[in-house]
Amino acid sequence: MRKYNATAARLTLLLIVALPLLAQRERQVAPPNLSEKNFFDQLRNLFGRFREADLRRAFSTARPIRCSELISDTGEWRPVAFFNEDRKLGDWYHRSLEEVKADFSVFTFKGVCKADQDSVQVVSKFGVLDSLERYGAGRIGLKDVNVNVNAAVTASYNPRTQGYRFELPYLYANRGRPGYSLLAPTQGDRYATTVTNHWECKSVTGNDVTFQFLICETAALPRNLPRGSEGEQSFGTYAYFILSDGKEATTSMKLSFGTPGNDDNAPAAPEPDAVAVTAKDDPAPAQQGVEAWQIPGAASKLAEVDKTEFRIRFSQQTWASKIGTAQVLVDQKMATFDAAKPPAGGDYCVWRPASVTLAPRVMGNEPDANVSYALTTADASITFDMKTHNGSKLGALQCFFPGAEAATISVDRWVSVVGGHLAIEVLP
Repeated sequence: MRKYNATAARLTLLLIVALPLLAQRERQVAPPNLSEKNFFDQLRNLFGRFREADLRRAFSTARPIRCSELISDTGEWRPVAFFNEDRKLGDWYHRSLEEVKADFSVFTFKGVCKADQDSVQVVSKFGVLDSLERYGAGRIGLKDVNVNVNAAVTASYNPRTQGYRFELPYLYANRGRPGYSLLAPTQGDRYATTVTNHWECKSVTGNDVTFQFLICETAALPRNLPRGSEGEQSFGTYAYFILSDGKEATTSMKLSFGTPGNDDNAPAAPEPDAVAVTAKDDPAPAQQGVEAWQIPGAASKLAEVDKTEFRIRFSQQTWASKIGTAQVLVDQKMATFDAAKPPAGGDYCVWRPASVTLAPRVMGNEPDANVSYALTTADASITFDMKTHNGSKLGALQCFFPGAEAATISVDRWVSVVGGHLAIEVLP
């Protein structure tokens, strides 16, 4: 069987492992309350249980997580522990809420669950490495930490493994050494186009576990590698994260995992308590005034999003220098569109700007404030026309699905075409 080099996966995760070092900046806080103590007692016990375990076996025997559990409350899950299957490459767990809050990584699951195994969307956030290092060293304040917000990807249930799996194609080449990381080295870096980070998550259960934990198996793999053809991986290729939403399954209690200063029970902090979020990809909805916007269910019909208000988000990172020219999207990849050579045989979308000067308006953080959207269908195509509110044309996104009827196209199928370059949101 073919073996792939494990170096990429190892280095991808080693930088995330370093995040607990930021705890050196943690504030002096009051002793934990009983619920907080119970959470970290359970986490410590889980860490001890998994530290000596065969992690692949532990993952395979974990139980499925239900769709409704993934998206409950805010749908936010944070890393609280890490293991590489080769323990020499690293393992750690957070020991306090302040350590959890100092880790800027967040996975937010969104969608509508009509069944236990429905697909959902995942928005991921990661700190930018140079600003994290400067914050950890005390050279900048919390408000100056840069956080990249990645465009949503689809998490779908895998009946073979009984886990939810998704791909994060947001890996950055490390500087000065081989391999990749989910943390951008600096604010201006763009992610690599040849690799992806594969995730698959299941629920952690036990007689002594009352809080909600996920065990997620993850590895860096070539982006064009067909699913199921990974072959035999070198020891150390796979790593395992424990994520938690802080919710206790047996009660309505939930720990506050927000950034420091956003916890109403926390003492006053000497530093400003805000995080500078840079929308390099699809930004999550702002916390004030736009909470109602949602990513539609993966199985919902794309042609029906206009039954309510909808908007389309363009990735700030990938469209910044291309929004004024025609682009084609195929298999989550984007390229300059050649009208003489349209893609043949498969699904694809084409962006056609109407005005080089006006087209950038579609990239606003709140695009609906400047853009009016209209959806039309014709045979096997769906077109999104975009204008200013006074009627000036901005551009059109036309998507083609050969051999299919437009009315049958799901949001999930559309996402498989546009990937992280575009995202659609609706008002319920």
